[in-house]
Amino acid sequence: MSVRNAAARLRPRRPRPARAHAMPAALGAAGSLLVVAVAVAAVALSLLADARPAETLATVMALLGVTGVGLMAWAVRRALRWALRPVKQLQADLAEIGDAELSHRVPVPSTGDDVERLADRVNTLLGRLEGAAMHRRAFIADASHELRTPITALRARIELALDARDDGDPMETLRSSMKDVDRLHLIVEDLLILARLDSGDLADRERLDLGALVETVAGSRAPPVPTTVKAESGVLVEANPPRLGRVLLNLLANAERHAAGVIEVAVRAEPGEAVVEVRDDGPGIPPADRERIFERFARVDTARSRADGGSGLGLAIARQIAVAHGGRLYVGDGAYGARLVLRLPLC
Repeated sequence: MSVRNAAARLRPRRPRPARAHAMPAALGAAGSLLVVAVAVAAVALSLLADARPAETLATVMALLGVTGVGLMAWAVRRALRWALRPVKQLQADLAEIGDAELSHRVPVPSTGDDVERLADRVNTLLGRLEGAAMHRRAFIADASHELRTPITALRARIELALDARDDGDPMETLRSSMKDVDRLHLIVEDLLILARLDSGDLADRERLDLGALVETVAGSRAPPVPTTVKAESGVLVEANPPRLGRVLLNLLANAERHAAGVIEVAVRAEPGEAVVEVRDDGPGIPPADRERIFERFARVDTARSRADGGSGLGLAIARQIAVAHGGRLYVGDGAYGARLVLRLPLC
């Protein structure tokens, strides 16, 4: 069963409301108690016919009380067993669902009570678990593919260098191998950051000037094209400096990979929000891919591919950090190139 059908409710072929069963059961229990009580009273009166009236009455009342309590306990126990039968069935159905059977759903009884609502919620939870499991498997497969590519290239270079020791340049081999090692390091580091973010790790935050942070991060890089920064002062946000710095680094790295001749960075304050815009004059991002680029290991068109060194995780990490800070990260409209917009709450 697909995730699309995960919340489908499975019902018995002949559902009958619980109340239709409850009334006959209650009448039957009450009738049984009445018959037994009359029988006990008749037996007691016949046995104590010669006794005094007060003693007879006391004995009959005592026997009726004991019999009534016993029968009531039996009736309550039977009613509870009948009422809990759907819950036991739900428990048995859940016990049959393993980790590899998250597509299965439990039948939803048409009782109109808490048992039906519980079964509905169980199926909803199973649907979410199935979606999470599929997402995890896809992520592991993509991560394995991304790690395999530089590892394969590194192994091939080393094997060629060993097979032709006198023909190749060892230093060139080492330089080429270091590129693959750097790519591996980048992917592993990004995966560790995502793991911490997925675990709900909330780093310590402090009040900081967003414009000053952007200027510091941009000044620490040596981009292949000129980068201009226009940052307002006094744009204060509550954030974790290393993680917010990672967002800015990833946005700048993305722009540097695709810019043709210029990168523009702007920081300003709007009502209630701090805004950072990173714009490049590259091929731009098609509207159909403006959300996909924030997916992990997402592949878009060849104009903005990861063949130039990106890990495919930078924008996914940037958006997740932005959301963790109560902000947003999205692709804005622009006359040319790509325009990525980061919005955070002002202090």
